[in-house]
Amino acid sequence: MNLKTRNKVTLGLTGGILCGKSTALCAWKKAGAFVLSCDELLREISARPSVQKKITAALGTTERTELARIVFNRAAARRKLEKMLHPVLFTEIQKRLRSAKQIVRVVEAPILFEAGWGKFFDLTVALVTPQKLLAARAKKRGIGKTDLAARRRAQLSQEQKAARADICILNDKTEKDLSKKIVSLHQALVKIYNVK
Repeated sequence: MNLKTRNKVTLGLTGGILCGKSTALCAWKKAGAFVLSCDELLREISARPSVQKKITAALGTTERTELARIVFNRAAARRKLEKMLHPVLFTEIQKRLRSAKQIVRVVEAPILFEAGWGKFFDLTVALVTPQKLLAARAKKRGIGKTDLAARRRAQLSQEQKAARADICILNDKTEKDLSKKIVSLHQALVKIYNVK
């Protein structure tokens, strides 16, 4: 199990809920990186009839909202689902990265460290956002305090993710500001890893 390739850099991107992972991934794509979102891949995998059958047998539903309510409030159910999906997800990530020609490849994985995947990447990047901003973003998206707290409990804290990451990016301003930081990092990595 490895995601590293000679003369390329594979990044694992993580961060807490509402820290800007999707914005960062979009900025990396625009900068020319190959990008993968674990959330999107999981949606694809979960739509497979064989997988839906297993999820229904284990948890009684495949409806996204109900499934989220179950796994974010019951640790045992979450572990059961992760044990079922993570191996399939990791295999899919490996498969897609094999076809990537770009020097910089970024995999956005909210539970990168929780799943024990940090060691498979060349570098790990954590996004961190001040709590006040997170509360404002949650309110704007209509995410209630109870739901937000349940989702946070299911992951390591921002501080724990930042402590484990190789690179930490503070996302405390605008999306444009975050994108500039990503582009700068991308350009630096291309220069470092573009060695023939």
